[in-house]
Order: sequence, then structure tokens, then C-alpha cells
Amino acid sequence: GGIFMIVKVMLLVLLTNNAIALCRDFDAIAAANAKATSYFKDGTVFHPGVIQKVHNPSGKKEVASYIKTGEKRYSIFTLVDESCNVKFRKRTRQGD
Repeated sequence: GGIFMIVKVMLLVLLTNNAIALCRDFDAIAAANAKATSYFKDGTVFHPGVIQKVHNPSGKKEVASYIKTGEKRYSIFTLVDESCNVKFRKRTRQGD
């Protein structure tokens, strides 16, 4: 019975860790890009987004999205939490 108890405990730990929804890097960048492009009528991503920093212990990720509209290019910085909710931080215009 001891080995089955160990297996049960290990499965419980694995399932518990997976139950805590962590926003994967790919998903965090996609969510940040979607939020960033929503600020413009015709905004599109011109360069892949980048995770610049992960905050501990919250797990929030600072993401830079690179958006262009017409001839203008912007860097949009957002904070993405463990549930992939996006909060705007700041915007800078490139080339100014």
C-alpha cells in the first residue's frame, strides 16, 4: 500500500499545481498583443512581442508589444497576470 500512497500524493501535487492557471509566455504575449492592437483602428504587430521581466512572487509578466499603424510604430508595455489578464502600463513611439 505504501507505493500507491506515494503515487497518489505525487498525482495530487501535480494536479494541484496544474489547477493554478499560469499564463504561459506564448499566451501572455498573444494577450498583450491583442490588447495593444485594440488601441488603434488599424494597428498590426510588426515585431514579435517580448517578455521583459517576470515579477516574483506574483508571476506577473511585463510584456513589450510592437505595433504599427500607418507609418507610425509604437512600443506598448503591459503587465499580464497568471490568468492572462492584461493591464496597460505605458506607450512609447519609436523614431521620435
